[in-house]
Amino acid sequence: MTPAPASSVNVVLVTNVGQGFGRAVALAYGAADFDVVCADRDVDLASKTAAEIEELGGQAIPIQADMSVQLDVQNAFDKVFEIFGDLSGVVHVASAESPTPFRELSEGEFVELLDETLRSAFLVLKTTARFVDQAWVVLVSPSAAAKEPHMEAVRGSLSRLAAGFAARDDALRVNVVVPSRSAADPSHDAPLVKAVQYLGLDGSGLSGQTVHVELPPPPRFSESLLPEVRAALDETMNQEALEASLYDDPAFFPTVERSDVSGRTLEPLEEPDAYDDYGEGDVFTPHRGSR
Repeated sequence: MTPAPASSVNVVLVTNVGQGFGRAVALAYGAADFDVVCADRDVDLASKTAAEIEELGGQAIPIQADMSVQLDVQNAFDKVFEIFGDLSGVVHVASAESPTPFRELSEGEFVELLDETLRSAFLVLKTTARFVDQAWVVLVSPSAAAKEPHMEAVRGSLSRLAAGFAARDDALRVNVVVPSRSAADPSHDAPLVKAVQYLGLDGSGLSGQTVHVELPPPPRFSESLLPEVRAALDETMNQEALEASLYDDPAFFPTVERSDVSGRTLEPLEEPDAYDDYGEGDVFTPHRGSR
C-alpha cells in the first residue's frame, strides 16, 4: 500500500497497555490531548485503560492485538486508519523479561521471549513503514536490571535494530528506551514516560538512539495499596503485635516466668487434657495458654 503522508493529527498507538509501562504511557498521551489507540492481547485490559483515559477527558479506543502475530499487527493498523485516517507515532512496549537463569532456560521459553520482544518489534517497525510516510517509533526494552545473557542479547538486538533501521530510513525515526527496572506504577515510572514523549517530538531530531532512563525505587508494598486496604492491614498488624506482647506479660500467662526460658528445663504447661482427644496424625491447635 502507499504510505499516508504526514499530518498534524495527534494519534498514537501504544501497545501492551494493560499494565506497567504501556498503561503509564497511554495515560500520559491521553492527558496530552492525543487520540490514543490502546492495543493489548487482552481486550478487557485494553478497554479498561481506554476507559481510564476517557475518564480523564481524553479520547481512546481499545484494540485486541498480539503484536508478535503479523495478522494482529496488520489489523491494528487497519483499525487505526479506518477510524482516524492517520498515525503520528507508535510506542511499542517490548519489555517482557525472563527471570530464568540462562543455564536453566528452555528453548521454548527463549523463543517466547524473542517473540514478545524482537519479533514484535520487527513487525511493528515493518508495518509502520508500510502505513505511514513519516512517523516515529519508540521501543521500550526490557529493563537493565535483567542481567542474564539472554536478556542482554534482547536489549542489544533491539538497540541494533533501531540503529540499523534509522540508518536506512529517513522517514521513520526509531529510538529505544531502556528502563533501569521493571514497571511499578505511573507516578514512579514518570521519568520513562517523559523520555518516550520527548523522543516522539519532531524537535528531538533523534533517531537510532538508545536512551537509558534511571527510575526511582518502586514503592513499598504497603504504599502501593489503596488507603482503606492499608488501614485494614495496619489494624490487623497492630492487633497481632498486641497479642504477641500479651504472651510476654506474666499477668496474662503466669505459668512460665521469663527466667525460666534459660537455665533449666521447663515443666510441661498446664492443660494436659488438651491433647486427650487427639490421635496420631491429628492437627493440634494449642489453647491460648500453651505455646
